[in-house]
Amino acid sequence: MASPPRWVTLGVAAAMATSLSVAVGPAPAGASAISPPSLVDNGVHPYPGAAEILAAQNVRLISGDGHILLADCTTPPQGDIGLLKIWTTDEAIGADGFGRVCFKVTAPSGVLNLEVPGVYEIRGDGQSEGTGHQVTAKLRTDEGEDLTVDVDPDGSTPVGLGTDPNASPTMLLQLRAGAGPAPGTGTQPAVGKLGTADRECTTTLVAPRWALSAASCLATDPNQPQLAEGAPAAATHVTFPGKSAVKVDWLSPRQGRDVVLARLSTPVDGITPLTPATAAPTGVELTTVGHSRAAPTDTDWTTDRQQSAQITFTAATPTTLTAASGPLICSGMAGAPVLTGGKIAAVLSQAGQAGCPDTTGNGSAITAARTDDLATWVNAITTTTADHTWTLADLPATATSGTTASTSADSAFTGTGLPLTATAGATWRTGDTYSPAIALNGTSGTLAAGGPAVVTDADFSIGVRAKPASAGGTVLSQDGVNAAAFKLWAEGGTWRFAMSRSDVASPVWDTAVAPAGSAPANAWSQLTVTYKAATGIAILWVNGKNVASVRHTAKWKAIGALRAGAHKTGVSRLGGYFSGVLSTAQTWNRLAVTPTPKNHDIDGDGRNDVVITDAAGDLWLYPSQGGSGMNTVSGANRVKIGSGWGSLRWIVTDWDADGMGDIVMADSAGDLWMYPNVNGFPSSGGRKLVGSGWANLTHASGNANDTPHADLFGINKRDGTLHYYPDGRNRTQIGSSGWTSYRIFPADFNGDNRADVMAINPAGDLWFYANTNQNGVTLASRTQSGSGWSTFKVAATDLSGDGKTDLVALDSGGELWVYPGTGNGRFGARYQIGTNWTVKAIG
Repeated sequence: MASPPRWVTLGVAAAMATSLSVAVGPAPAGASAISPPSLVDNGVHPYPGAAEILAAQNVRLISGDGHILLADCTTPPQGDIGLLKIWTTDEAIGADGFGRVCFKVTAPSGVLNLEVPGVYEIRGDGQSEGTGHQVTAKLRTDEGEDLTVDVDPDGSTPVGLGTDPNASPTMLLQLRAGAGPAPGTGTQPAVGKLGTADRECTTTLVAPRWALSAASCLATDPNQPQLAEGAPAAATHVTFPGKSAVKVDWLSPRQGRDVVLARLSTPVDGITPLTPATAAPTGVELTTVGHSRAAPTDTDWTTDRQQSAQITFTAATPTTLTAASGPLICSGMAGAPVLTGGKIAAVLSQAGQAGCPDTTGNGSAITAARTDDLATWVNAITTTTADHTWTLADLPATATSGTTASTSADSAFTGTGLPLTATAGATWRTGDTYSPAIALNGTSGTLAAGGPAVVTDADFSIGVRAKPASAGGTVLSQDGVNAAAFKLWAEGGTWRFAMSRSDVASPVWDTAVAPAGSAPANAWSQLTVTYKAATGIAILWVNGKNVASVRHTAKWKAIGALRAGAHKTGVSRLGGYFSGVLSTAQTWNRLAVTPTPKNHDIDGDGRNDVVITDAAGDLWLYPSQGGSGMNTVSGANRVKIGSGWGSLRWIVTDWDADGMGDIVMADSAGDLWMYPNVNGFPSSGGRKLVGSGWANLTHASGNANDTPHADLFGINKRDGTLHYYPDGRNRTQIGSSGWTSYRIFPADFNGDNRADVMAINPAGDLWFYANTNQNGVTLASRTQSGSGWSTFKVAATDLSGDGKTDLVALDSGGELWVYPGTGNGRFGARYQIGTNWTVKAIG
């Protein structure tokens, strides 16, 4: 006779019953409690008809999410998917007298808590290799040892007695398929589920890699929604309608309210994210959408279908919305968005739940955590790629505008967190463009991290939003022992960035100065600084525009604190206190912004430069300073980058497509040599032969095909034919005789991303030949763009930085001019950028 099932001897029923309720622990210090019951769901619900199944099949089905269901073992496979089959030593188990019980997995993931004694084999549901569900089984031996087994998706997995006749029998306690909650369905594609092994809530996609939910869903005690910044304590996933589960790898909680941002390991594509509202109105109906079981009369016991309800909140605090009574809102709706105008005004936190399935409830009151004032916080975190982000928007629940600030969390970072600690003189500011934010008084207010945020002798970037008062001051710096390694500040209405050459009390600074008026008082600026250690170039970006740069090669590593609002001037002294308001500071140990590659950018600062040979044959770099006047290129900043070039024919082009301008030179033998740009200098040691037979050919360069490699153009001096060399090889004739003594300048002059040809004929007429070929060169009929150019020395490059090719021209009187391109083969009114220039060649 078969042995009776061994439920009582193992005490499993009691253990599983305990697992059905959400764990509650002591409240952390300073926790702000919400009134129970929380809307956090434990992710499983009582199995329907469990008592009848136990009586008929001796199988105790306890709870699940509705996606692993008891099935008739004779059910045929559907395609490549059949049934999970559990084999036991007890023939009384199951419906067919074979001692087996079968289950159907109905979704990519699912869970079932149960008790099946004497299990010795589990057969996966795949009918061919690679088709079955990934399933894990939890079991317990007679000796009380817990086991977790990965089931072969397409084969049999022996357990207990199946592995050894002398082994202890096993009780099957749980089957789990896939990872994360099963995806749901509904009309709101941005609303999905957030779940762990024993929790389930609702979440909303607010950016491709970020979801907004309730902190209580992941807190130790759902009634005390407190979380620490960092990775989840347990495996956590989100799913959205029609999408696979995505793992959560970071949590950024909003302290003081039941709100958390969850970062996703991979972005969710094809769904339009929702954004925070700008108000959370009371007295009007607002819509909430989320995932929970419906009323007890509903036969669907899953949380797959989105549920929606209309709620009229009757009261508000700075952090919550409440309704004394409302519609039926059940567990699983924690984190569900409360929508106004399609935007998120709040997320649900708790509800009375009277009338919900499997609970007695205590009324119909509803509480939601407001999100309408969190736009700055949400945007700062969800848009960052930084290693460290201080939103400066995490206003405590009890604070108001003018309240003294204490700390600001480091959100969405990699490595060790560096929260900022404020001093007296730092206060919260609300009601501004970026709200909340932190105001500094210009005399004592600063914020400091516990250590360095960037490595100052390697690549790094910093960024911050700043609104200076008229006095300005230092926005960001990083401490050395005696001085700051760098400082970003406003002075006289101008933004400036400097790096110190050594760690002494009064160091020498290498300084980049933005144009006058770049730091207007009482106006917000978005500031970014990038430093590339290999070239020593630091670039200052204001509102996304490259406005100034400086070369800093005396690198040293500052291991002191990142600081906002002042900079270090001695071992124990600070100076340059900032007067104004700050929002969203960020740091990267890499280049956060990469300048658009420029074919005439020699020094790597993202701007095209001017190169000349003088009468002595020396090669000089005149770095672009930005702007459009006499300071566009400065002789004071010129750098000698070569000698012996007086008799050589050379051009500037980005031959190796690394974003830096190289030199291509034709020697007297007709060999063509490329001198690669190495940290701002053409490298003679690294030069490469890139062509031969150019003694009787002029040479010029542009890019007219789909490859990033530069192309060559040449005029045969003997017969006047024009040739095109894609990637420098396999020439094609593109112009018949008649080009003798022409000077050509291949570049994109009409904005179609293909090199055209601008040419000056012997008479000094300037002609434009548009390129009509999408992957090569076919020249259209020429149109005249100017006259009187016979005595000009000319280079074609975008010197103004507007994305249109200009002509840089030196006249016979030594005056240097820019003829700004208009994007149609024509040029605007010229402006002068130099005087008294005596050069042999210009490029």
